[in-house]
Amino acid sequence: MKILDSDHCIAILRGKLDLGGKAQADEELAVTSISVGELTHGAHRSSRPEENLTRLDILLAMFTILSFDETSARRFGMLKAELEHAGIRLDDMDLQIAGIALDNKAILVTHNQKHFGRIKELELEDWLLNTEH
Repeated sequence: MKILDSDHCIAILRGKLDLGGKAQADEELAVTSISVGELTHGAHRSSRPEENLTRLDILLAMFTILSFDETSARRFGMLKAELEHAGIRLDDMDLQIAGIALDNKAILVTHNQKHFGRIKELELEDWLLNTEH
């Protein structure tokens, strides 16, 4: 399973990322409920909220939506404490996404390698690396 971070979903919505050739045909693609919140917030703040919410609904229908549940919440708390002990700060929403990815043994597909790379056990890919976004 691969989980697309919000930045990759935005690139798809803007026509700057094509999923063709990025994932295997039998590979499950997902987004987290945290990213759904971020994307919905962005659509509501846009100059065309209704149009963007409709486009978001169409995009999200293509993916499995993974919730932030108790197991993910416990992982989030552990990760946050570990990073704080190491003197490293990371946005809570990013840590929630990381918790969901780790609990699902999934690869996180994100352009935010600098932040997510602080979590050693998290496997990352970046499909925007060689594209304009």
